[in-house]
Amino acid sequence: MFKGFQNYRTFAARFSFVLILLAAVIAGQTATPEFPDPGKTMSREKQQELGMKVAQQVYVQMPVLPDSSPETQYVRQLGQKLVATIPPQYSWPFEFHVVAQSEINAFALPGGPMFVNIGTITHAANEAQLAGVMAHEMSHVYMQHSAKQAGKAQTTGVIAGIAGAVLGGTVGGGAGGLVNQLGQMGIQMGAQGLMLKYSRHDESQADSVGAIILYKAGYDPQAMADFFSTLQAESGKVPPQWLSDHPNPGNRQAAIQKEISPWQAKHYQTDSAEFSEARKHATGTKAYTAQEIAQGAKSGQWAKINQQNGAVFSPAGGNALHSGAEGFSSEPRADVRATPLQSVLPSSHLVTANLGSLKIQHPEN
Repeated sequence: MFKGFQNYRTFAARFSFVLILLAAVIAGQTATPEFPDPGKTMSREKQQELGMKVAQQVYVQMPVLPDSSPETQYVRQLGQKLVATIPPQYSWPFEFHVVAQSEINAFALPGGPMFVNIGTITHAANEAQLAGVMAHEMSHVYMQHSAKQAGKAQTTGVIAGIAGAVLGGTVGGGAGGLVNQLGQMGIQMGAQGLMLKYSRHDESQADSVGAIILYKAGYDPQAMADFFSTLQAESGKVPPQWLSDHPNPGNRQAAIQKEISPWQAKHYQTDSAEFSEARKHATGTKAYTAQEIAQGAKSGQWAKINQQNGAVFSPAGGNALHSGAEGFSSEPRADVRATPLQSVLPSSHLVTANLGSLKIQHPEN
């Protein structure tokens, strides 16, 4: 009798241990990811001001599709779906634009303006992969990476002189100094367009936060790593600009798998009819190479073409989403008010910004 009771106690103890283990496993697999606190850096107002000023210059240096284009309409709708996952206290007034460039790239500026190349849309295998690229870029804004780099540099007068950086070293003798300051902030501008430089640590954080955005939006976070792996494999000897600006933090696949392993399993969305339609239209839309865009920036070609097509920068979603829009053509739209070319080009009148140990000349506007 006593021996039987001992066996029963042993069995009960082992069974209880198994139940505890099973409960731990179930609890671990039903964890809900939470957004991290991005911390404090320069004021929101200053970040938004900087982002808007640089975004305005993108419209001078690069061919941008009008807000009414099917590609922009789709990217904005997808973007807003991703934005909806971010806690309001940490979010930004994100805006979404499409650049008529054939190479794969996307970048998001401080404060929220984001630009996605047509090449990114056409090279994505499905909506989840495109959402992954966008979520990654949004995460750089969320974590305020550019602003944190700016905090390490002397930024007095940078915003006021941003137009001088666009002209590189052609304006006055001090424009190079401003370019160096922007470089310390991780922002470079010139005839090649705009580039944001991130560290491997920044990339790891953007992958991590981007995975949370994707998961909460209903996409498999692994799609982000899949797209980057494909991009890396196809880059060959000359990597695309995205890989140049975003150093690989290591094994993305393994890192993301480890992060999402405790999250509750769900049925993920992979594709949509809207993505297929936008991708099909993007394939037939006129796009330019990086070299063509650099040449056009030097001649002032894009400011004129953007104006003709109604692609005029309007902060905070000035152009509302609407359907029935035409693509990127060389003819002006009748329903868009023309903007004088001089209003978007740098002024010929130069003023001097006194930064103490440094003086720079920049266009008045």
